[in-house]
Amino acid sequence: MLQIDQREARARYEQELAEEQRRRKERERELWERITAATPFDLTVRTDAHSMLDDPLRHAAAAIDLLTGARRQHPAGRALCEGITHTNLMVLSEPVEAHATCHRCVHAAAVARPADGPEPPTTKERQALERVEAGAVFTFEHVQGFEIRDTSKRSRSPGGDQGRKVTAVMKRLHARGWVENDAGATDSPQGDCGWRWNLTGLGAAALAIPAVPRWVEVTPNAPPQHEGPESPGAAVNRRPGRRG
Repeated sequence: MLQIDQREARARYEQELAEEQRRRKERERELWERITAATPFDLTVRTDAHSMLDDPLRHAAAAIDLLTGARRQHPAGRALCEGITHTNLMVLSEPVEAHATCHRCVHAAAVARPADGPEPPTTKERQALERVEAGAVFTFEHVQGFEIRDTSKRSRSPGGDQGRKVTAVMKRLHARGWVENDAGATDSPQGDCGWRWNLTGLGAAALAIPAVPRWVEVTPNAPPQHEGPESPGAAVNRRPGRRG
């Protein structure tokens, strides 16, 4: 009788394991489709041509040079998980009709940008550019000198009725060539007179770079721990009427 119970438990375990693997592969496929739909460049999926595994990892490669982060380079034709400093380069197969399963390639594909494109802004810089685009940032003249303020948000500091002071961040954006100041003074949305800040062509291009979405942090290769099936031994050893 015990052998029958063990066989039944193992059959249930294998069935649950197969179902979990199916769900994980479906999540991987959906994630890859979302990434490829959002990238402005084409990606191909390839395997390691020298792999001896029955089911080798599927890597992502692009036809153009890419960058991730500030300056990490991903040369064209290589797997995205390999940086420019790799010496033993992977020999990739011909493209396959499937989604990538290498987690490092998947994450790099989600955050990569063309190497000849503009550097993406940080989160705070993006927020500042959006306020500039909305026409809310002005330079005002005070007794103490000139201040740059975001008129969409008031603060409790002196002069806060004109908006929150953003002088430091605007100077950084101006140094990068992303914003410029009007030559003549105009009225701000709050009715004060000041010099409005506007996006340059570079600033508009930087703002147009898609922000890294939160879902790229998902690890497609690792299913959540609470979804894993119970081992067959635990099912067999559990006694009726007890909660383990």
